[in-house]
Amino acid sequence: MKSKNINLLEGIVKRHPDGFGFLIPDDNKHPDVYIPSGKMGSALTNDRVRVMVHKKRKGGDRSYFGFIYSILKRNKESAVGVFEITDNKAVIKKHNLGCNIDILVSNPKNIPVKKGECIKIKIISYPKDNSLFKGELKENLGQISSSVKDDIKRVMAEYDIPFNFPKEVLEETKQIPNEVREKDFSGREDLRDKAFVTIDGSTAQDFDDAILVEKHPCFYRLYIAIADVSYYVQEDSLLDKEAFQRGNSSYFPNFCSPMLPEKLSNDLCSLKPHVERLVIVQEMDFDFKGNRLREKLYSSVIKSQQRLTYAQAQNILDGLSSLKGRYLDSLRSAGSLAQILLRKHIKEQGLQLDIPETLLIVDEQGETQDIVKEKRLFSHLMIEQFMLAANKAISTFLEKNQIPLIYRIHTAPEEEKLKILQKFSKVLGFSKSLKSRKNLAHFLLQYKNHKQVSLIHKLALRSLPQAQYSVFNKGHYGLNFSSYTHFTSPIRRYCDLVIHRLVKQALLKSKSSLSKKDMEKQASLVSQREQNSVQAERQIKDIKKARFLKKYVGQSFPGCVSSISSFGLFVALEPFDVEGLVRFSDLRGFWETDELQLSARNKASAYKIQFGDEVKVLISASYVSTGNVDLKLISHKGKKITHL
Repeated sequence: MKSKNINLLEGIVKRHPDGFGFLIPDDNKHPDVYIPSGKMGSALTNDRVRVMVHKKRKGGDRSYFGFIYSILKRNKESAVGVFEITDNKAVIKKHNLGCNIDILVSNPKNIPVKKGECIKIKIISYPKDNSLFKGELKENLGQISSSVKDDIKRVMAEYDIPFNFPKEVLEETKQIPNEVREKDFSGREDLRDKAFVTIDGSTAQDFDDAILVEKHPCFYRLYIAIADVSYYVQEDSLLDKEAFQRGNSSYFPNFCSPMLPEKLSNDLCSLKPHVERLVIVQEMDFDFKGNRLREKLYSSVIKSQQRLTYAQAQNILDGLSSLKGRYLDSLRSAGSLAQILLRKHIKEQGLQLDIPETLLIVDEQGETQDIVKEKRLFSHLMIEQFMLAANKAISTFLEKNQIPLIYRIHTAPEEEKLKILQKFSKVLGFSKSLKSRKNLAHFLLQYKNHKQVSLIHKLALRSLPQAQYSVFNKGHYGLNFSSYTHFTSPIRRYCDLVIHRLVKQALLKSKSSLSKKDMEKQASLVSQREQNSVQAERQIKDIKKARFLKKYVGQSFPGCVSSISSFGLFVALEPFDVEGLVRFSDLRGFWETDELQLSARNKASAYKIQFGDEVKVLISASYVSTGNVDLKLISHKGKKITHL
């Protein structure tokens, strides 16, 4: 339905806690549509909707606005919140649906529950007109306070990440021996005398992979040993079904919700030093140009010589370490091989995105003590290159054996998404079209030492689609691999566990027990669970950052404009890896953003603020419950703001 002034658009809606929202249209050429508070109805974030869209208003600060015409598909089937009794009715008023509509709760199974306890319900009906949500009680999650000690528990409840393993799964896990036995070595190559090491972050508990590199006169031999999780987690066991439902491990500050019980994830399947561990070894030979000459896959037993952090490994590579051991020569050879592989990857136009991790230093009570940007070391890149080589080779191996598999795919960016990055690249002086992968890769390399490299890479990341799992091979655009899968982290990713089973079946020349349709279901679910974990991990980081910044409310900091929306400027604070919002409503006059959302312009004064501009802001509020931070603009490009 269309007319001269209005039309109906379909897409995905995003709801703000304050009640308003935005339509992300299916039509990529159409800008986002602002939906005022009161016109959202019961639409929730990620619902598929149809919106009545009005064209631009004269003198207004929204390019397009509209209201929910109909809800086509609901995204949420369950909710989590605090159980209350109001007017003799069981309700949830505070919940994770992101709206202020109560949920009426029924309890047909008579699950014991008290006021103030956190519960999970299945939504059985959605509001119409002025009605409420209706839900059926499924699980009592117990007391979850608003205090700092329950931050993670609250977020886990909100994103439906399990707190504990079911009793029957733990009972099944008890049947697994507590240590590796001699009889488990049967049929495995014995590599216990090899100087394998693990290299991980300082807080890591589960060690999936160990490496060893030997330099020969005409080639390098790389050994990658991956924990043989499939030996312990049998297909269709209770343990396997639980791992599938979880999809992956979720990592929070000082806490992990593992895919597998700790007996496996932190012990039997973790390649800890000086103990025997069962592994699948991928042995690969590379020439001095980085070409793979040969590969061999087999089951093995190893004994890691050392657990190294990235910092310790870097010190060894730099010749600054006092550590001694047989693994030192191997590690130096590993550094040389990684340099070769990295150069080859750059030459083949793999996108080099360097976005440092943010480390939250949290005490035992859950209070954030510091926010640190982790420096990316060459040792990070070294392990990354080895894992990329392993995953790529495994994908090719299974294809050669005509075994259907779950791919890790990443499609090319849509032209509209690239426009924002394209415009900013021209501001920086890069004139070539970023539609070409070669040019995009060249752009990222050319500005890798720019003072705003972090913003450039974040903007590039926003332009790219999210990687996902699929049984249909569409290649990996970011890596520029025609075929790629995940094999190297079976402790924490279910896809990798599936790939291990397929590899074993290929080695035994046996028929796969999984159909392509089965794997398609697995790929879909683990993709969903991965995105859910990413959102939960991001949310808890935002909450912990907001807690940290409470003590800085009223203080000012330098920063730069990191994003521009129709309702304000997002500013990245220079001392911390934290973004806050300067609302246009707190500035004078009406502000409009350009179609690519790279700049904002005051309609009365024509004053312009752009992405990347240096600013100074005051922290005016920090909301722990949502993780949002409000800012006031003090200066722009070194000039005090007096007229805004």
